[in-house]
Amino acid sequence: MNTLNLFALYLLLWIILSGGKIEPFPLLFIVLISLLTPYVFQLKYHTISLKSSLKLIGYFFYYSLKGGIQVAFFALKPKLDLNPFVYEHTLKTHNELSTSMLANIYSLMPGTVSMGYHKGILTLHILDKSLFDKTLIENFEHFVLEAFAQKGS
Repeated sequence: MNTLNLFALYLLLWIILSGGKIEPFPLLFIVLISLLTPYVFQLKYHTISLKSSLKLIGYFFYYSLKGGIQVAFFALKPKLDLNPFVYEHTLKTHNELSTSMLANIYSLMPGTVSMGYHKGILTLHILDKSLFDKTLIENFEHFVLEAFAQKGS
């Protein structure tokens, strides 16, 4: 990913996080980190798709809100009747960036934590078996691969 694309990605992230405020110092900082990112991180950023990343963000926010509501209902019950569940998911990628993004996204989902990764298998702990949705996990992987996977990985 070239410096201009990094700048656009960081600027978009800043606008979302700051509520749309664009000031001189943050703008200067965004320019600086856009220039330094390729030198600090040796990952291949030229394969990140901005359009697919935006689709991933929308999908994540929707299911994060939905999962948060489900977990809130568990917490509001007088007696917690949970059935914890450990799921081993075989990843379709060996790309470090995609693997890292998936582990972090799954951990950010309410009621789910990434426990470990070994030889292409990501282990997830899920708060209750009723929260488990294999299709959701596979859809997240599809979106992450579309956004961050390198050609041939």
